[in-house]
Amino acid sequence: MSHATLTPAPPQELTAAQAHVLSAQRTDPHHAGYNVGQYIELIGPVDVDALQDALRHTLAEAPGLHFRIREEGGRLLQEPVPFDAAHWRLPRLDTTGAADPTSAAVELVREQLACPPRLDLLFAAGTGTGPPALTGAVLVRVGAQHHLLFQYFHQLAVDGYGVALLTRRIAEVYTAVLRGTPLPDSPFAPVSTLVDAESRYTASAQYARDRAHWAARYGDGPQLTPVRGRSAPPSDTALRRTVVLDRQTAAAVVTTARASRCTWAETIAATVAVQLHRETGTRDVVLAMYAMARTAPGTLRVPGMTVNVLPVRVAVGDEDTFATVLERIAAEFTAVRTHQRFRGEEIVGELWPGRMDAHWPGPLLNLRPFDTEVDFAGVPGHIVTLASGPVDGLSISAVRYADGRLRLDFDGNPALYDAQGLAEQAEQCVGLLRQLCREPGRALSALRAPDVVETIAPRRSRAGLSVAKSPPSGNVAPEEAGGLPLLPVAHRLRESGAPVERRQESALWEVPAGLSAVVLRRAVARLARAHPALRLTLHRLGGAAGEVWTQEVLPSALAPAVIDTETVRRVVTGRARGAQLSALIAGEARRAALALDPWTGTVLRLVWFDAGPGGPGRLLLIAHVTVADDASWQVIVPELAASYQALLGGGGPIHGSGGGGGSVEANRTASEGLHSWTRRLLAEANGPERMAELPEWSALSARRGIALPPGPAHSFPTAAEGCHDELTTYVSDGSTGTKTSTDTDTDGARRGADAHGLEVAVLTALAVVSGDEPRLRGGGLGPGLVVEREFSDPARPTRMAGGFGVVHPVRIPSPGASLTREAVGQALSRTAGALASVPDGGRGHQQLLHLNAQTASLLADGARDVVRVVHRVRPGPTAGAVDWRPAPISECAALRAALAALPGAEPPVTGPLELTVVINGGSDPGPRAELRWRWAAHVFSEEEARRLTAELTELITHFLPFSADPALPA
Repeated sequence: MSHATLTPAPPQELTAAQAHVLSAQRTDPHHAGYNVGQYIELIGPVDVDALQDALRHTLAEAPGLHFRIREEGGRLLQEPVPFDAAHWRLPRLDTTGAADPTSAAVELVREQLACPPRLDLLFAAGTGTGPPALTGAVLVRVGAQHHLLFQYFHQLAVDGYGVALLTRRIAEVYTAVLRGTPLPDSPFAPVSTLVDAESRYTASAQYARDRAHWAARYGDGPQLTPVRGRSAPPSDTALRRTVVLDRQTAAAVVTTARASRCTWAETIAATVAVQLHRETGTRDVVLAMYAMARTAPGTLRVPGMTVNVLPVRVAVGDEDTFATVLERIAAEFTAVRTHQRFRGEEIVGELWPGRMDAHWPGPLLNLRPFDTEVDFAGVPGHIVTLASGPVDGLSISAVRYADGRLRLDFDGNPALYDAQGLAEQAEQCVGLLRQLCREPGRALSALRAPDVVETIAPRRSRAGLSVAKSPPSGNVAPEEAGGLPLLPVAHRLRESGAPVERRQESALWEVPAGLSAVVLRRAVARLARAHPALRLTLHRLGGAAGEVWTQEVLPSALAPAVIDTETVRRVVTGRARGAQLSALIAGEARRAALALDPWTGTVLRLVWFDAGPGGPGRLLLIAHVTVADDASWQVIVPELAASYQALLGGGGPIHGSGGGGGSVEANRTASEGLHSWTRRLLAEANGPERMAELPEWSALSARRGIALPPGPAHSFPTAAEGCHDELTTYVSDGSTGTKTSTDTDTDGARRGADAHGLEVAVLTALAVVSGDEPRLRGGGLGPGLVVEREFSDPARPTRMAGGFGVVHPVRIPSPGASLTREAVGQALSRTAGALASVPDGGRGHQQLLHLNAQTASLLADGARDVVRVVHRVRPGPTAGAVDWRPAPISECAALRAALAALPGAEPPVTGPLELTVVINGGSDPGPRAELRWRWAAHVFSEEEARRLTAELTELITHFLPFSADPALPA
């Protein structure tokens, strides 16, 4: 069939609704909440080619859907671009091989809905690249003669009513083609109809009357009560709970509505108002409602964007009856319809100027009068809405089926609801609706608790979608939240005197192809709910005596890791491989690290590098050091992978990696909580066992100076200066290599390396070299070398993320100058013995230093100018993360170099030399440990440091075979 070829219209002003959406999208370019979508279920024979023809013909008839944005003289214009109907194709997929073909199809489309538009292309001009498509469709075969026609749009182009116009026209064209009847003329009017009508309206007396109405209605500034008593930023993903009321219940709703001379939609709104009154106690209920704002001639024929969000205010008291509330809501709806063209965002901006988001906090009602059934040449098409716009708190969508049933979709912001909470909200609302319709003349105070909804039990809809099942409560501990004593890792940051915002830990993992961004965001939110450390925030107060820090675990409703859509970003890598991919990862890592802010609780960022369906992607995880150490990734990644798989399969139990499995929530109760662990640390710090260790730690904590060589005066760098240089060397079964910190490495390291033996070799080598290098030793310390040692606490709470490092000084005996086999063995044995003699693995030092008010001052002037050795383990594959494995070492090296280059990302070097020992736990071939050296530039020149680190690396490599002796003290 031939397709309409329309001459592109001249650029037009944006409608007010478009301008509002564009402003919000530009403010948050990665927000996908303005993507809307639906599918049409077709059960019966479908001519796929004819359906494609009908879609391309309809899209060609609506040129207002295809445009780019042009900035001209301070104005934003929509400039139409040609639509190439002849080459447009309807993508076709087949999910019949999936266990649940319909759910698999829906998930594929939700992936598309999770992709925000490319604003750079939307504004680009003259680049040869077309603007991003703001509309799309895909046909999925889910069974024999069973198809789902998915349509997705961005609200910058079209609203819900416009989508209904397009759907009706597609069915009309398809039917005419199959039946061979003449094609009716296009019913569409151009977008200029909307723009011109709006221009006339804003210059009219009606605009002034509407403004006066809203100013009078809300001029007293009513208290805006958010759903659940609290608010959250709009979410571009939402949980959904669907309830379909049977014909009998729906008939009761209609009967009650008619008795009060109102509509079934107004009855739903009145019920929500009563529920909000009962939940919050407010007598002045303000809801929000979508309004079409299409009262001008011709505007009902335009597939474009005009939808408005307006307030609905109704008084509700315990003494009222439902019939009374219905009368008030009907009058309010009449007023809203009369004045619906005045923009809701203007009302918010003028009457509540402090609400910068221009959103109404109350439940949002989407009472759709649109068709739910359309005819495709005798094949019935059943319409199911997937997404209708951003969800601030709770959105309730209602539609009436042709057979009389009512469908209610409850969409909840994940920051305020989990699946069980949303199910309870839906149950209470529908139960209340039934009760109110049975007793509309009874005082609200006399009503008993709402019925439980029998029909909400899991079942199949016509499209085969499972209605979400509430998870069992089980043995789930209450969510941890509230104030927390400052943990040792935060004390160390405070005492460093250096900026702390960029201090982070990172991990890079290879993940399976085809992850779902929507599911990944939900899995991360669930992970943050389960791990209180991922919801930590710092606070600081200044005073005459200095700065005071406090710490708090945020509730999930306020924690950025749960509610911030930027916590997880998706980056399409295309064909990037090797150095190109490493460079892309490095750039995104810097961006993610710069977003961290422990003072606002922004402590976690993830970036998914999507390589498409043809190969594995990468997942970058960056966390602030206050909430995760290197060992935390062995907890976080398996639980995240398991949570993702569980949500992908329908939200069932999430199995962690801890012994015996079980759900994440169940494991959380089986493990010590963060608050209880902190209380235990405080008790230990003030107990007799720790106090007995004080003399030993005091002997290692007397202030000492670095023995500098004769010559010009040396000034040791302060924490604020942080002046240092660095390089990286490697040890590998007798071979050594040296690279600068910016080099990458393609070799691997042995899985399960002997960390204890390596540490003994490192410390012994340092002790040997310090005999001839006094700058490594504190003055007047006696024999041996005092080293500050840092490692992840093996006694940390099980299955819990957090910054649980141990830091303490230790004296390494002088090994002498001889390097004979016997002398080396004795020296290693003495070093191992020194480590074994440290009381309780060194945990008491930081407890007495940070958590005991009596002993803190005695240890405060501690060993800060000594050699420091930090132990890290690069994660290896874990049983809890199937098909998730550490990324290649070359990519990890580029990542580390990029992050290390950020100002403030590395702690200041407070001693002459610092060594970070990284044992690779991965499965790459070739045994190797990585040694990252940093030295104080005021103490060692670069030439001196390179000679020193080369000598140390050679000694460590020489000592390694001896350090594997099982006779060494453990």
